[in-house]
Amino acid sequence: MVMNHIQISEHELKTEVFTPEVVNYLLEMTRKFRERRDQLLQERQTRQTLFNTGSRPDFLPETSEIRDSSWIVAEPPADLNDRRVEITGPVDRKMMINALNSGAKVFMADFEDSTSPTWNNIVRGQINVRDAVYQNLSLTQDGKDYNLKEKTATLMVRPRGWHLPENHIIIDGSPAPASLIDFGLTVFHTAEAALARESGCYFYLPKLESHLEARLWNDVFCFTEDFM
Repeated sequence: MVMNHIQISEHELKTEVFTPEVVNYLLEMTRKFRERRDQLLQERQTRQTLFNTGSRPDFLPETSEIRDSSWIVAEPPADLNDRRVEITGPVDRKMMINALNSGAKVFMADFEDSTSPTWNNIVRGQINVRDAVYQNLSLTQDGKDYNLKEKTATLMVRPRGWHLPENHIIIDGSPAPASLIDFGLTVFHTAEAALARESGCYFYLPKLESHLEARLWNDVFCFTEDFM
């Protein structure tokens, strides 16, 4: 099925997750950042070739003033101040309920290594994350009810890395970056509710290989704030 140049396969859940507003956001974000992402992936190969011939990673000379100065980052949000026990796992509904109820301080819902990236897993995982933020995550299975406790772990989301495509979403003829899809759907469906609870959308960004890849994420965040 084609929606504004986004081709979505197995679309049983598109009306719940891929609303017209979300589709427009994903289109704009992908078109704005995909070329930079592709260039950075190419630079990974170039950098690896240098390492293979004996070069070693080092800091940029032009950032020496920053490294030599005295500075600290901003304070973390209150619900991320205590991360002494942090667990991770897939975005399966039952697993998420048990993890959030476990007594851990933070639970990282992992769309990357812990989750097989089938279309059903990814889309249902987004619904599970949304329901967790709205405190509406429940399940009845094998005659047993699973519900969130009043106090749960702080939720963090791990999107897939820059190197992975989302082959089920084709934008302008090419697969969308999976990282942008995971991040974009999470933010669009949960940011308002998370902020209303005096929390926020917290992300663990995996497998970054350069400061430019981190800078790209920062620009994605800024674009999303402006868009929303």
